[in-house]
Amino acid sequence: MENLHEKLTELKSKIIKAFESVSVPKGFITDHECEECFGVRKAFCNKDWKAITAEILRENYDKLPLFTAEAFHSFLPSYLIHSLEHFAETDDVYEFTGYQFMVRNDDEVERYSQRLISRFEYFTKEQIEVVLEFIDLAILNEDYYVMRRELERGKAIISAIWAKDLGLKG
Repeated sequence: MENLHEKLTELKSKIIKAFESVSVPKGFITDHECEECFGVRKAFCNKDWKAITAEILRENYDKLPLFTAEAFHSFLPSYLIHSLEHFAETDDVYEFTGYQFMVRNDDEVERYSQRLISRFEYFTKEQIEVVLEFIDLAILNEDYYVMRRELERGKAIISAIWAKDLGLKG
């Protein structure tokens, strides 16, 4: 069985490959006209995901929900890679990236299904597959043990999106 370091390194390579052709999002990267969204725009606007630094991610660790679907697609790989690089640590970026895939309870499955379908609108099957691999690793992480069920619910929804090919590109 592969050790954790090998799994993390392999998944990081897969993420880079899956998202290598993702371009800078066009237009506004957030939908709101508030101070928080203006700050996100300032930090991320006109940047390629590969140019997003650890400092920008740490300063914006909880901002993924503010991104439009296109911007979420464009910047999620930088969050995923940072999370893998800090997998065994207490890290806000990693923690809040994991929250993007969680569904708190069975009563919220329908509402979150619609949200996740819209969030993954721009993703290819290959990109969905690496997100699912990330979730699998997060489920195994002892730090996420108390949130395992929430991650499993989110994974099931994302897997269903992948299986049904609901609006996925390529």
